[in-house]
Amino acid sequence: MGKSLYVSIPSVRRALDSLPPEASPGLKQVMFRGPEAKLFPPPDSPFPSLFFEVTVALSLSVAAALREDGVVPDCAAGRSVGEFASFAFAGAVPPGFCFSAIKEFSRLGQRNCLERPSRLLTVYGAGKKDLERACAGTSGRDRVCEIVNFYSRLNAGVVGLDAGLESAFRALLPRRTRVKACREVGAFHTSLFSDTARAVAALAAKQEFSAPAFPVYCGSDGRPRTSPAALRREFSRAVDAPVLWEETLRSMLKDGVRDFVELAPGAMLTEFICELPADARVLRTDTPTNYRLTLRRLAEARRG
Repeated sequence: MGKSLYVSIPSVRRALDSLPPEASPGLKQVMFRGPEAKLFPPPDSPFPSLFFEVTVALSLSVAAALREDGVVPDCAAGRSVGEFASFAFAGAVPPGFCFSAIKEFSRLGQRNCLERPSRLLTVYGAGKKDLERACAGTSGRDRVCEIVNFYSRLNAGVVGLDAGLESAFRALLPRRTRVKACREVGAFHTSLFSDTARAVAALAAKQEFSAPAFPVYCGSDGRPRTSPAALRREFSRAVDAPVLWEETLRSMLKDGVRDFVELAPGAMLTEFICELPADARVLRTDTPTNYRLTLRRLAEARRG
């Protein structure tokens, strides 16, 4: 991913060629060519996954390129580790710290998975109450089954649970539902990852946080933050707190945001965006054509 942008958009190329030294060596090559084993290794691999680093590296590079090409953002938001990227893009933390935190998050999360195997499942066709009932009927003493997110537009939810509970959870769902295991290893955004979150919080405690250049909407409650102290508290919640992504989008809409620019590869966020009013739009940057179209439309919006 990202190779066509690198080849065709000079500002993206400059940004990707200038990743901070804290980023893993060879990250750009893995981004362009893989192999899959480096992006999604098994939990017992001696090497942590590079998937999160690669995704954030491309997102931050596209964000930096847009800024170089004249785009001035009003706010930022991110889902899951994309929230780390939004903190760095807004200037609350240096990009290098963002990569250091993601590397620690990946390493400790992988250890979490070995110590207590867990899974993320995407459930299609079930309502939120269906998921709540299934989670309540599956979880219990020393058993975790929690809703990570719910996207009502697609009627899809994500659930994190102990690995041994999948069959029991599936049995409590309505017959019409379809369940798909996520590629990421482990039930991030659940209490199963609270110790990893504490380790990330300890890193954040040692890092100086700055006032961001613009508000950052945080996924734990959908609210914007501008205080360095508040952003420091929110940083580790991107690990073990449920991701209230649709609530975040609705909060941004309420505050007047109408142009949503997708910075991640593909449609990782726009796929799950809530229903938009007629005067709002989603602009993508995953291909050179989409990148240039987004620049043009944002320039037109400024002139208008």
